Amino acid sequence: MSDEVARRTWVLPPATGVVDGIDLGLLHPGEEGDRHFLLLAEHPEFSEAIENDDDEIDLGHEGGTMSPRLHLAMHEVVTNQIWSNEPPEVWSTAQRLTQAGYDRHEVLHMLASVVSADIYNALTDKGAFDIDRTRRELAALPGSWEALPEPVPQNRATRRAHARRRQH
Repeated sequence: MSDEVARRTWVLPPATGVVDGIDLGLLHPGEEGDRHFLLLAEHPEFSEAIENDDDEIDLGHEGGTMSPRLHLAMHEVVTNQIWSNEPPEVWSTAQRLTQAGYDRHEVLHMLASVVSADIYNALTDKGAFDIDRTRRELAALPGSWEALPEPVPQNRATRRAHARRRQH
């Protein structure tokens, strides 16, 4: 299997089933719109909020609120980075974290934590995109992720990370 196929299959594994009347197996991950729908299908807990155009959802017993659109957008950015292999350090970090035993969804969240900092820095007075900072942040994973304050468990991946932090 080529590196490109391995990378793209890892970031968007073949999907099965039907969501909103669409056979996921018929979608083409090479198309951005299909990628978006495949990522949404991995987050069924957001479907109703997206359909209702809700900006935030209440996490109920897990506490707090979150933006389902922002969450999916971070997944899309990381997915697109891995899909295009730009920057290549994102894929090599994903491989390293997967080999260390983290599941795919949790790895995507770790990578998204770096992406979100990049976006925040670009939107504030902290300046433009800094690839060297991004490389340092990627190299710091999973330690920097594990050192984050205890998150409010929002979904399966975050709950796993939360449980892992309590074990250490």
